[in-house]
Amino acid sequence: MAQYLPYGGFEWDDAKDYRTLPEDSEYGYILEVDLEYPESLHDSHKDLPLCPEHACPPGSKQRKLLTTLNAKHKYVIHYRSLQQAIRLGVQVTKVHRALKFKQGPWLKPYIDLNTEKRKNGNNDFEKQQYKLCNNAIFGKTMENVRKRIDVKLVSGWDGRYGAEAQISKPNFHSRAIFDENLVAIQLSKTSVTIDKPVYVGFSILDISKTQLYRFHYDFMLDRFGSNCKVLYTDTDSLVYEIRRQNVYEVMKHEDNINEFDTFDYKKDNPFGMPLLQENSKKIGLMKDELCGKNTAAVLRPA
Repeated sequence: MAQYLPYGGFEWDDAKDYRTLPEDSEYGYILEVDLEYPESLHDSHKDLPLCPEHACPPGSKQRKLLTTLNAKHKYVIHYRSLQQAIRLGVQVTKVHRALKFKQGPWLKPYIDLNTEKRKNGNNDFEKQQYKLCNNAIFGKTMENVRKRIDVKLVSGWDGRYGAEAQISKPNFHSRAIFDENLVAIQLSKTSVTIDKPVYVGFSILDISKTQLYRFHYDFMLDRFGSNCKVLYTDTDSLVYEIRRQNVYEVMKHEDNINEFDTFDYKKDNPFGMPLLQENSKKIGLMKDELCGKNTAAVLRPA
């Protein structure tokens, strides 16, 4: 959220410079493209494929967020995420259209303020409060106003606002009877005002993926190679199985320690892990959530 984000100046463009545009450019792109995932990358990328998409898994009618090695048709992507995918070997076969916008780090002062206050919080409540201040901003940028509903609580049958009048409306959806004097009536929305900056939320999500993919492909695979395997991933986290190497020795090496926030480790931890104050709650760093505790088992979807 502290990155360069869209704020205006939207227009359609041919985006001829999308491959070379710097991340701190005064303008950026959201593109609709066709992508090809070369078969030569399938083995090395199968743990964490690039460019996730919403689709129905085989045998399911429910759409889910899937990471697949399939070709993508009319895939919508932020230019920074696309640049990373191209660098890692994904091929762009066609650009259908591109939306150009002005961008800047306009949220950074607010995010940095809350991050600093969270870092210096005196108790868990304060730390959580400032974290939620940032999360609330993101939530509003992703709010789907189309899913809002209109519910009326009525205690009588007659009258302008009674149950009969509400049920008679053409946008009546359903009702729930609580008792003889209270009914909830749901009405479908007759109009929707699209007034949330979803282009900001989209950009935040796509840029955050680049951080996760950078950590996996540029750091983990570089240090551990075939000894590490992704067991599970979420929006901003990864669960790895690492064999034949001491992960803590790798983490605390002077070339690697600034990839991590290790400040929550105990001072007398058995790994000799340094506790760097300057990395505490620093945006963009990965963190060992278990602080060196052993994981007995991992239960995940098949």
